[in-house]
Amino acid sequence: MHAAILIGLLLGVDSLSLATTNDQNTVKRHKVKIRISEKGQLAAARVTIRGQDGSFYAPENAVVRSLTSGNEYFYTNGECEVTLPETPSTLLVSRGIETLTEKLVLQPRRETRIMVELTRWTNLSTDSWYSGDSHVHLHTGGDFEVSISDALTAAQAEDLNYTNLNVSNNLGDDIRDAEFITGKPHPLSTDQHLLVFGEEMRSSIYGHMLLFGINKLVEPQYTGFDDTPQHYDYPPNFDQADETVKQGGVVSYGHPMFTDQPDPYVTDPLSHNGAALELPIDAIFDRAHAIDIMSYNSDEPLSAGLWYQLLNCGIRLSACVGTDALLDQSTDPLGGDRVYVKVDGPLSNQRWLDGLKKGRTFVTNGPMINLQVQGRSIGETIALKQPSSVRVNTKIDSLVPFDTVHVIMNGKAVVTKQYTPSKDADRVTTQTIDVSLPIRKSSWIAIHVTGPEDPRVLDGRAWAHTSPVYIEVSGKPIRHSEDAAYFVTWIDKLLNIVATRNRYPTPEDRERVETLFRKAQDLFRERQLNAD
Repeated sequence: MHAAILIGLLLGVDSLSLATTNDQNTVKRHKVKIRISEKGQLAAARVTIRGQDGSFYAPENAVVRSLTSGNEYFYTNGECEVTLPETPSTLLVSRGIETLTEKLVLQPRRETRIMVELTRWTNLSTDSWYSGDSHVHLHTGGDFEVSISDALTAAQAEDLNYTNLNVSNNLGDDIRDAEFITGKPHPLSTDQHLLVFGEEMRSSIYGHMLLFGINKLVEPQYTGFDDTPQHYDYPPNFDQADETVKQGGVVSYGHPMFTDQPDPYVTDPLSHNGAALELPIDAIFDRAHAIDIMSYNSDEPLSAGLWYQLLNCGIRLSACVGTDALLDQSTDPLGGDRVYVKVDGPLSNQRWLDGLKKGRTFVTNGPMINLQVQGRSIGETIALKQPSSVRVNTKIDSLVPFDTVHVIMNGKAVVTKQYTPSKDADRVTTQTIDVSLPIRKSSWIAIHVTGPEDPRVLDGRAWAHTSPVYIEVSGKPIRHSEDAAYFVTWIDKLLNIVATRNRYPTPEDRERVETLFRKAQDLFRERQLNAD
């Protein structure tokens, strides 16, 4: 237990005790008032209270959600009241991934006040790194009644600096919360917790896009879903991405690859597919700027592999994260996976989006990564007049255990370090790597960290990845023939879906889509032929 202070104030109010009578015994219950703070200031948090018999306890009228692991939780703005039995109960208080989880055993004998002081093990915002989640939904038709103020409490409780609240629906014309899309943080936002309404544009075959920074709904908001007003596979995602760019926004593709599906085209061409099939096309036309390589709903290694191949074609896509957390339903929390964006100056909507688009990012569910290549930081470019060597320095700090660090160059691990994970749950582990790498042609370098499963990691194993530092040799772009050829074939498969489904308002609309896709295919062919 770190800085958690339990103060039981015996108020002498036995009349407030509640009794539960069984045939054999009576268990008294008492009100427990909990106050959570950080540096003496009230702090929102995620809370779990469980009795020794497994019973879960929460304040009256609290929204109770469940983790995938089955453990229930509720959010509090920092003060709450719950009635507990005199038998022992365990209190867990969490606040994102930069703060130590506090664990207390409560056994009240009468009305009690509890004070929990939270302690950060790191604070990346002091170095202008601000966390975010591209893919959060407020209203989806779920069972919980939630408001924008509830979204703020959740963001503060998860210590998430930027929350993209996505307007979406693909079941009809009931598109919720579109009136809150303004291109600016919602007025309830604070200077450290921005709530910005964006959009998830869903196509049943082209993929799902997360739209940041838009000032009005981009339409159509979905395409290609059966028995809906937008049942055609038209327009292509390119149109909505193009409109987003015209509004000054940023586009990321969500949950790009799914588990056990290394080829997203293995399914029936007539079936719906949420994988990012149009991503290579929109990316080569500079209409997609990021890829959510971490998500509760996709496969991180497969998504990273797809990203590597696009980077190897000279397409600079930023690493991003979208959990697909639903605030009006019982899901894992927003920010369990998160992207950190380096911001110039104080946090603002535009500065955060600028950093994201420039690739000044890393993604993580626990480990924190600092990368320098020849003194340049993540997202920056090094210009070499001729082949040479570069110095790679990386530092990993993590509260959750990790066992492997890869230095990735052009999609391959060129240096791998193995470590023995710490068994001390409250120990911060730091590891560094300092290596020199030969650079023969234009390349990119990133760091990838993995580790074992841990109760504090909400999405499987510990996992983190930086966006690249880019290296240009003699002014030449990055080109890898085999990766460009992969996307030539990829687009052939997408064109087959277009032909097989044939769901377009007119033949001319289908021809327009095919022409767009073939233009992108030609660009990949050109990169295939012009590779080093």
